[in-house]
Amino acid sequence: MMISNAVVDFLGVMVLILGFAVIAENFIHSLIRHLQLQSLLLAVLIGVVGLQVKLPELYALGILTAIFRGWIIPEILIKDIKEDEVWEHRELSTSAKHTLVVGIIGAFCGMVLYSGIYPILGTWRAEIPFILLIMGLLIIILRKNAIAQISGYIVEENALLYMGVILAPVSFLLEIGILLDIIGAVMLAVILSAEKEYGPLQIDELSG
Repeated sequence: MMISNAVVDFLGVMVLILGFAVIAENFIHSLIRHLQLQSLLLAVLIGVVGLQVKLPELYALGILTAIFRGWIIPEILIKDIKEDEVWEHRELSTSAKHTLVVGIIGAFCGMVLYSGIYPILGTWRAEIPFILLIMGLLIIILRKNAIAQISGYIVEENALLYMGVILAPVSFLLEIGILLDIIGAVMLAVILSAEKEYGPLQIDELSG
């Protein structure tokens, strides 16, 4: 059990580090790959927790996370940007230096906020997904490109599942994971459909 806890904590730190990589990345192609690796590590983390609590539904959730967010969505996005060569080396509208500084400030604020929540939850292990949740919100706020905002939504999904697995590893999480993936798939379909017609979009171009 002690070894499993150490593995979960290590994977959690790696997931958070990749959150910083996503928020700081200035090129869309690399951003997607960082996000892909984060989702795959989260899938392994969910599987390890499933092994700890002996809950087969968590194995299924880990597999679902690996397939959908660790493979299908990233590969669809990579295929989409390859169809328009401008994306291969195109920078995002917000600089990496700016977003990284904001991400560090957000993480610090998350630590402070979680210290107030800790007496209620009674565990420090949910601090990492709580910080990751804030980072996902910052990605959505800071990034204006539609594809980059999808990455923020996926980081939010990862944070919510991570927190759920740590706080309450129950079978109902599988249904939550499926629901989040369906919502993500709908968002992805809408944005990619619009980009096929109008080209690479900023998020405000999807309004109206």
